[in-house]
Amino acid sequence: MKELVIISGKGGTGKTSVTASFAVLADRPVVCDCDVDAADLHLVLEPTIRERHEFESGHEAVIRQSDCT
Repeated sequence: MKELVIISGKGGTGKTSVTASFAVLADRPVVCDCDVDAADLHLVLEPTIRERHEFESGHEAVIRQSDCT
């Protein structure tokens, strides 16, 4: 099994399009759309959704400027 993770902190970079393209090419893909703002990979692939999990966290995101150079 091979694992591929596609991430970017910026919206509109084509993550969903690239992910959908790889999923279509894969023999038996398992995909997980973890976008907290707009998880819309299902709109492109129209998959059979086997599991769905709501996620809530009390943690607040922290930007470490030293890591953003």
